[in-house]
Amino acid sequence: MSESSGTSTRGQGRELALAVMCALESADAEDEAARAETIALVLQRPPSGDEAGESAFADLVASPASRRFAETLLGLWTPRRAEVDALIGKVSRRWRLSRMDQVDRNVVRLAAAELAARLETPRGVVIAEAVRLARRYGTEKSAPFVNGLVESLAKELRPDGG
Repeated sequence: MSESSGTSTRGQGRELALAVMCALESADAEDEAARAETIALVLQRPPSGDEAGESAFADLVASPASRRFAETLLGLWTPRRAEVDALIGKVSRRWRLSRMDQVDRNVVRLAAAELAARLETPRGVVIAEAVRLARRYGTEKSAPFVNGLVESLAKELRPDGG
């Protein structure tokens, strides 16, 4: 556990991966070189903003283990972007990805990639972490929204409950 945030290294890695995913979307990095540059920039220095936010983000970036786990998660999501978005569209009957809040959309994408490719991570952990991220970084409606979508994704991706 990190003393600064009370979150595990993997939890911090998920937070860092979420920040990178949101930055990639905001930067509209379409080609591989632009994506790689954006990822490297975010992983090396915190975005500008309030001092408390910068300090918390700097703590995440300072942990080599958190950075490695974030890079692992991003490596799972990046080659599956289209597949993950299609799957989210399938289980989210009433919400198009483009209409979702940016944080919610990227939390769900991160969880979907982890559910699909990291079978050693229990699905309950993936769901709980997605809800935690949504609660921490999203709106007041984010946690229940993300919980419902990630539960549906878990049923789709891991029907045996694994």
